Amino acid sequence: MKHKFTLLLILVSMTQFGQTKMEFEGDKIKVSFGKNIDSEKTAIKFTQGTWNVTLYSLFENNQIVENAFPLEAGIYNLIITYSNDLYYSEIALYRMSPKKEKISFDFYEACGKIFCRIKSDYAQELNKEIVMNKFDNEIQEIINSVKD
Repeated sequence: MKHKFTLLLILVSMTQFGQTKMEFEGDKIKVSFGKNIDSEKTAIKFTQGTWNVTLYSLFENNQIVENAFPLEAGIYNLIITYSNDLYYSEIALYRMSPKKEKISFDFYEACGKIFCRIKSDYAQELNKEIVMNKFDNEIQEIINSVKD
């Protein structure tokens, strides 16, 4: 049976600012990008564990990864990366199984920075507006050495 999956690549007219938005939507995840945000440079993941890390890739390669969402209650680390030099990380607690979770990420640019509004039905600590941070110089050097 094929997965029920709707990928929306919609250019939505925002009347107030005259900007366009690109949206990707699945059963559990919705990701939208404002003008000047390159969706191909964005990755969103949950990780769980310290030594034996389980990776749940939610959005990468310009698409939602539908069946990658965690199904068990637990402590997860949300990691968002953009263009190999910006990131955001947050601990999320799912007290009950997130099987029916609806989570959205709305990326936009303002004042030369990239922001994201996150909304979650199950992990209340994720309901916030964040700014993407630059990696410090030491981490950036490590990333650059791995790419070479």
